[in-house]
Amino acid sequence: MTETIEIILNQYKYVPEEKIKSKNIRFYKHSDKKIASYFLIYNIDCKEFEKNEDAMKTALETLEIEYSNVDKGRNESLKSKIQATFDNNQEASQIDKNTSAIYLLQFNNLENLERYRNLVYAIEESPNYFKRYIIPYTKPQVDALNKIISDNYGSEINTILSDISDNEDEYYKLLERKNVGSVYELVIRLFSKLPFLQYRFKANPIPLSIEEDIHQKVKSGLKDYHLAIQNQVCSLEELLNLECATTLSDKQLDDELNRLIGGNM
Repeated sequence: MTETIEIILNQYKYVPEEKIKSKNIRFYKHSDKKIASYFLIYNIDCKEFEKNEDAMKTALETLEIEYSNVDKGRNESLKSKIQATFDNNQEASQIDKNTSAIYLLQFNNLENLERYRNLVYAIEESPNYFKRYIIPYTKPQVDALNKIISDNYGSEINTILSDISDNEDEYYKLLERKNVGSVYELVIRLFSKLPFLQYRFKANPIPLSIEEDIHQKVKSGLKDYHLAIQNQVCSLEELLNLECATTLSDKQLDDELNRLIGGNM
């Protein structure tokens, strides 16, 4: 997943700081030095303890501890290591407010994430140091996403992700939690968590539903009558009053029905 995030960051002109690179932590700066925006990528393999709340809490809190506390072996904190990579002392002193941390949590089963809802919220809403965004994922999700990216080599990553998310059926499945663990769910998380990632809206014409079609075709005088029947909010007397208010000849009614039927064929 770290490599997938790097592909996305690279497209937005973020480059890794080679001096800050470990097994599970990476730091990215924008290639334009005038842009003070930085990302810490923190990858946690939760598979062995994804049902252990104490272990999960410890793992999620480790980044902040490493960032702020002195490493006894090197006598420096992660924050001081990062600051040492800046030429400008003013920029170095402001890294807290300009840094976002992306927590990548690898699960075997994303259903286990539900038990940590409050913990995730507490981490993301913490006011300490940097902004935080948590992205849980599974290996099958990442493999599926990487295959799509590979199959669309040469296309912008933003376009690829937008195409994946532009799926109404998958959207409704996600609302009903029927596609938890799908590549669609992962992409939606990316759009919701990565602050720089922008959904590329497609202005495709949406077919009108039968109800919308009727409303557009029925004359204004008939709309109240139609709505009253549909919603069952009127008494018989009120319906008759509406009917009187929209007096139409038999020919007008026939013409209207023919036009509606013709429009829906």
